[in-house]
Amino acid sequence: MADIAVEYLLRKLEDWIFKETNKLRAAQVSKIKAEFEEIRPFLKYADWKMVITEDKKFEKWVLGVKDIACEVENVIDDDCYNRKETSEFSVSSLVALMGESFNYFLYGKAEVNPHPSIAFLQKRVTEKLKEVEVRKHISWFNSLNEGDDKHNWHLLSFTPKIHLNQMVGRDREVKMLKDWLLQDYVSTPCLIALTGSSGIGKTAVAETVYESVKMYFGCASRVLVSGRPNMDILKDMYMGFLQTPCSMIDEKDEKAMANRICRYLTGKNFLLVVDDLDSLDAWEDVKLALPMTGRGRILVTTRNSEFFTLPCKHVLHLDSLVPKDALALLHRSVCQQVYNLSEVLWPPSVEPVVEKILQISDSHPLVIAVLGGMLSTANFKEPREWDKVLSMLKETGECWPHFNMIEKVLLVSYFSLPPRLKCCFLYCGVFPSHYEIPFKRMIRILVAEGFIASQMLGMTEEEMAEKLLNELIQRNLIGVIKLGIDGEIISCRTIRLIQDFIIKMVRRDYFGVMSRSNQHIMPSNATRILAVHGVIPNTMSSFNTLNIRSLLLFGEGGFWDPSILLNSLSNIKFLRVLELQNSPIDALPDSVGDLVLLRYLSLRGTRICNLPSSIITLHELQTLDIRDTHVRALPGGFDGLKMLRHLLLSDSCSNRVVKLDGDIMFYKDLQTLAGIKLTQQVALGLKFLPQLLKLSVGEVEGRNSSHLSKSIDQMKNLSSLTIKCAWRKEIQIQTSSPPENLEKLRVGGWIKDLLGWVCTLKSLKYLYLQDCMLTNDPISGLQHLPSLIVVSLCKSYKGNHMICDDPAGFPKLKKLSLLNLQELEEWTKIEDGSMRNLETIIIAKSPKLKLLPYGLENLTNLRTLQIEDMPAEFVREARDTPLPAGAHLSVVR
Repeated sequence: MADIAVEYLLRKLEDWIFKETNKLRAAQVSKIKAEFEEIRPFLKYADWKMVITEDKKFEKWVLGVKDIACEVENVIDDDCYNRKETSEFSVSSLVALMGESFNYFLYGKAEVNPHPSIAFLQKRVTEKLKEVEVRKHISWFNSLNEGDDKHNWHLLSFTPKIHLNQMVGRDREVKMLKDWLLQDYVSTPCLIALTGSSGIGKTAVAETVYESVKMYFGCASRVLVSGRPNMDILKDMYMGFLQTPCSMIDEKDEKAMANRICRYLTGKNFLLVVDDLDSLDAWEDVKLALPMTGRGRILVTTRNSEFFTLPCKHVLHLDSLVPKDALALLHRSVCQQVYNLSEVLWPPSVEPVVEKILQISDSHPLVIAVLGGMLSTANFKEPREWDKVLSMLKETGECWPHFNMIEKVLLVSYFSLPPRLKCCFLYCGVFPSHYEIPFKRMIRILVAEGFIASQMLGMTEEEMAEKLLNELIQRNLIGVIKLGIDGEIISCRTIRLIQDFIIKMVRRDYFGVMSRSNQHIMPSNATRILAVHGVIPNTMSSFNTLNIRSLLLFGEGGFWDPSILLNSLSNIKFLRVLELQNSPIDALPDSVGDLVLLRYLSLRGTRICNLPSSIITLHELQTLDIRDTHVRALPGGFDGLKMLRHLLLSDSCSNRVVKLDGDIMFYKDLQTLAGIKLTQQVALGLKFLPQLLKLSVGEVEGRNSSHLSKSIDQMKNLSSLTIKCAWRKEIQIQTSSPPENLEKLRVGGWIKDLLGWVCTLKSLKYLYLQDCMLTNDPISGLQHLPSLIVVSLCKSYKGNHMICDDPAGFPKLKKLSLLNLQELEEWTKIEDGSMRNLETIIIAKSPKLKLLPYGLENLTNLRTLQIEDMPAEFVREARDTPLPAGAHLSVVR
């Protein structure tokens, strides 16, 4: 509560001091900042005591500090808003406003004081802090903690190892479910239920089983049901089965959507995982989309005992872990930073406390994982670190006996977080529980919201935000949903139990408001976030938006009139984050230009065709995302938005580009530039962007490719590059020195001597070539690149022969895709020792290829050989080809 509010304020004051050119005024403002820094170490402990003891003196102190911190922040933002026509930062214009605000805050009315001094402002802050007896409480807190570091709180100083699944002790259950799903039954769908209490591990088991068996089915889908509208559940099912983007589904009628799914599944061998089914009514809605015949398998996870009344072929109930597995999970959670867990043991001195922890947890997986994650950020070999946890659990149990163990553990874990981590944790919880949060998107939002200190410890704000999210993952407070093939995090999510806890904290601290479709009246007070899950309520125009810094819209549960939202934008003047992805919006009003403090604007997946000219007044804008819209050009004067860090105009895989008529050279902080049309002016300006990490350019023609090559030479930090050539235009990329940090390259079109250039990129991990018209064998040419993990060749090779003849070729390759190679007749062999780490091969739409290569049986790590739309002769030969042990052949037509 108070620690979060003060953390925000200190970030604002740091920026204020940094931008102030007058040294004397900056020093005076620093004194105001020092007032709040002095009390910061005691805020977390005071907030903890307020929650645990419900003592009024703690409540008065915490609420008083929070109120003054929020008030000062509002006044700072109000001054910034009122100075929207100038980029010059001045403290003097702010002092008068702050003085008036504090007069009103203290006495209920504004006093006339046209030229107050900063000393006057400092006095007002001091008086308000004195009013809530700050000094007295600091002295008292010091006496309580003298000689005791019980509440010293740790901040992670390293990056955790990320694992997609840390499940322990469920091997037997996973095997049983796999066997049941893969058994041959009669030609009717088969229902299997996985039951158990909240947090027992049902979702983790179901996900593990799903990933390991989905390759054996013609189509597969996984949906989360609990608390969601029927239409959204049906859409997720359809997207999973057909691998269709949400934007491609325009069906509005539930019955029609169910019929469409049913027709598609009829006669197919399908797999459906229905996670967290909370009622029989929800099951009846899902069942409408399932055919009466077919070799379908449905795996349902549920806490609802009523589900036993349904005709399940099998029911498996999950209990708590056995003691041996509970200890193993605690060990893995606590020691997760160690690369070889088998060699790490905690000292004998902590064994008694370990036993107490396991007794308290009752071998419940979620309780153990959260406690272990919390201890993993401390020195787990010190008994006192374990004693802290036991002490707080005991204190919670005494004061809140009605809490169950999961709630107690989450409360202890939450109050062990530093303020910045608390902010990030609460923010993740306002996303719907079924929602896969894109990791990069979350990072950009956190930076824009102001959670992250600028250039802390030599890192960018994005790097610091990533570090904070990684710690939440290590603490098992948010979970990783998707990992890239190289281990990078793609998306994350909070599980339902943890999200329920976050919602309680958000409401308790007035940190945010979550409005749902079934609410007719919106709550009236929040200090930070408004998240709308579903239909925009009609009461939004009367909602008090003074304190709202983030507005996030998750369009679920029906269709609504966007004018309700758009007409309310001008009232949210302090807004920093506006997330409207996939909203039914055709145009933005000119009033969006009044949101002069806005830093993040996402219109991805909306129906807009043009950006209003007023957008050029958003001089604080850091991220603009207009991917999957109809926008084809940016408005004149857009190059004046010099604070941009991420300009996402189109997906890198898309052929669509957006034109910028302006000079891009002034975007000195730009890190991401995706989907821009390469004009000569853009090509020349790119070399002046030293921070650029990701670049995607399209419609590249010969006359601009030489300028692009020279710009690439200057991009020392570039890690991702996409080049899409103009239709039937050949270009040449000639760099004097290859980009040292380039890890991902996508090329679409004709580039002269492409393989020669690519082979100089020693750090390259991901390579996607499409329509490249190569005449030399790309497999033979690329096999010596040491870092390649993924290679995808789509309509990119005109030759008829391929070979991998180097025993040390492709040492790290994990995935190889050969798609639409119309002239390929022979892939003769894979030399023994080559491609030794290959896990997945995809071969599709290559009609002249007759045989698989010799040496395939030597790929001991191969798990999937997927064949799509290939001639019957090739499929027959593939079925007769011996595969390595553990590899599976999947045929898709």
